[in-house]
Amino acid sequence: MNTKTLSTSKINKVFFILSTVLLSIILCLTYIHFGKTKIGYDGDEVFSYMSSNAEQGYKKLAALEDHTWYPSSYFHSALSVSSSCQFHYGIPVRNQSTDVHPPIYYMLLHTVCSFFPESFSMWYGISLNILLTLLSLTVLFFLLRSFVGGYYLPLFICFLLGMTYGVINNVLFIRMYVLLMLLFTLQYYCHLHLYSSLLKGADKWKPRQLIVLSLITITGTLSQYYFLIFLFWLAFIFCIVLLIQKKTKALLQYICTMAISGLACILLYPTMIRHIFSGYRGEEAAHKLVKIQGIFEDIQGMLAILSRQLANRHLGLVLLILLVWAILLLLCKKISFKAILYSALLAAPATLYFLTVTKISPYVVDRYITPVYGIIFSLIAIGFIFLIKATINNLSNRFFKYMLCFICLLGGILTSFPCPGEKMEQSRYWFADRNAVIKEYTKKNSSCIYISADEYHWKIWSEFPSFMEFDDIYYLDGIQWNPLQDKRLQQMDEVLVYIEDGVDADKAKAYILRELGYRSCELAFESTFANGYLFSQPDASS
Repeated sequence: MNTKTLSTSKINKVFFILSTVLLSIILCLTYIHFGKTKIGYDGDEVFSYMSSNAEQGYKKLAALEDHTWYPSSYFHSALSVSSSCQFHYGIPVRNQSTDVHPPIYYMLLHTVCSFFPESFSMWYGISLNILLTLLSLTVLFFLLRSFVGGYYLPLFICFLLGMTYGVINNVLFIRMYVLLMLLFTLQYYCHLHLYSSLLKGADKWKPRQLIVLSLITITGTLSQYYFLIFLFWLAFIFCIVLLIQKKTKALLQYICTMAISGLACILLYPTMIRHIFSGYRGEEAAHKLVKIQGIFEDIQGMLAILSRQLANRHLGLVLLILLVWAILLLLCKKISFKAILYSALLAAPATLYFLTVTKISPYVVDRYITPVYGIIFSLIAIGFIFLIKATINNLSNRFFKYMLCFICLLGGILTSFPCPGEKMEQSRYWFADRNAVIKEYTKKNSSCIYISADEYHWKIWSEFPSFMEFDDIYYLDGIQWNPLQDKRLQQMDEVLVYIEDGVDADKAKAYILRELGYRSCELAFESTFANGYLFSQPDASS
C-alpha cells in the first residue's frame, strides 16, 4: 500500500513537472512569435541600451555637431558593449546618475549585452524580459498556492496570465517594468508569508525572514522609484493590521527593517535623493498630485488599458459578475461579510497603487500599471475560485458542479488570451512601411540627413537602430540653418532626409531644395518624432 502510494506520488510529480515545462515552452514560443512582429523601437527602449552600454554617456552621444558626418558604427557602439567594457557595471550606474531612474534594470541589460560584445539586437532585451516574466509567474504560482492550494490550478492561472495581451506587450517593451512586476509580486507574497507566520502563533519574525524582506525592498527601490508607491500602501496597511492584532514586537521589527533598508538604499545609491526630490520626473509627479483637473479622465483611460490588456476589454463585466455573485452568496449566508472585507484588504495595495500612479504619472499609458498586473489577475482568479467553492458546497448534482467549473475556466480563457491576429501596440512608434522604405532606399544610397531642433537631443534616440542601415549620417542643426556646402551631398542624385518633430518642415524642405539643388520632395514615411522625405533630381528615377 505504501509502495503504491509512493509510486503514484512520483508519477504525479513527474506529470506536474512535464506540464510546467510544456506550458513554459508554449509561453516562450508565444513571446518569441510576437517578438518577431516587433517592427521598431520606442525611444525609451533605445535609451535602455544606451544607458546600459554607452561608455561615453548617453548625453554626449546624442549631442551631435552641426554639419557633421557620423558613421553608422557611431550609433552601433552607442547601443552595444565594447569588448573592453564587458560586465563593467560602472557604465550603467554612471549613466543613470544623470537620468531619473535607479540602475538595477540597466545593470541586468548590460549583463546580457556583455555576453555579445560589439553587437546589438532587440532580442537581448526581450530575452531578459522573458526570463523576468517566467520568474514573476513562478512567484505568482506560490502566491496562488497559499490561497487555493494544489498545483495544477495555480499553474493554469499563471499560464492564463502569461498569455494575456498585457503581459505579452510588456515582454516586448524593453524597459524595467517586467522587472517591477516580479518585484511587486515578490514583495506582496513576502508580506503575506510574514503575516501567515504570525497567524501560526509567532509574535516576531526570524532574522532570515527580515533579511529577505530587506533585500526585496532594496532591490525594488533601486529598480524603479514607483516601487516606493506600492511599498508605501502595502506597508501602511500591513502596519495597521499589526496594530489591530497587537503584534507590537513584529511591528517594531518591521519598522526597523524598513528604516534600515531605506538607509541602505541611500548609501548604495545616494543619487536617488536628487532623483526623487529634484529630478524633473519627481517635479512632474508632485505637480500632478495636487492637480485635480482631468483626474477622472485619467482613471477612465487607465481602466480601459487595464481592461483591454488583462481581460480583452471585459474587465468591467468580470468584476460585475464577481460582485453580484458575492452579494448573492452573502444574502444567502453562504459567505460572511468578514470574508468580503478580507478580500478588499488584500486588493487594497494594488488598487491604491493604481489610483496613485494614475494621478501622478506623466502619461496615461500601460507601463506604469503593468507592475500590478500579476497581483490584480491572481486576486480576481482567487475570488472566482472562492465563490465557486462556496457555491459547489451547496450543489448536490455533480453535473452542475462540473459545468460551473467548466464555464469559469472557459471564461478565464476567453477573457485572457489575446484576440487572434491582433497586433501588439508596442510597434506604435514605427510605421509598418517605414522599414521597407529605408531598405529600398539603401539599395542605391548609403547616406541620409537628419535635421533636429531639439536642444536635449532625446528625440533622435528612436532613430539610432535605423541609422545602422546606412553607412553614414549627416547631422544638421534645424535652428541655425548654416549654408550647406558639403561636396558629397551635392553630388548625390537623391537623399533621404529625416525632419524631426519641432523643426519647421516647410523651412527645412525649402532649405534642402535650395542648398542642394533638388527639384522634388515627397513624404517617404511618418513616425512619432521624425518624418522621412525623399529629395531627388527630376531624372533621378530614370
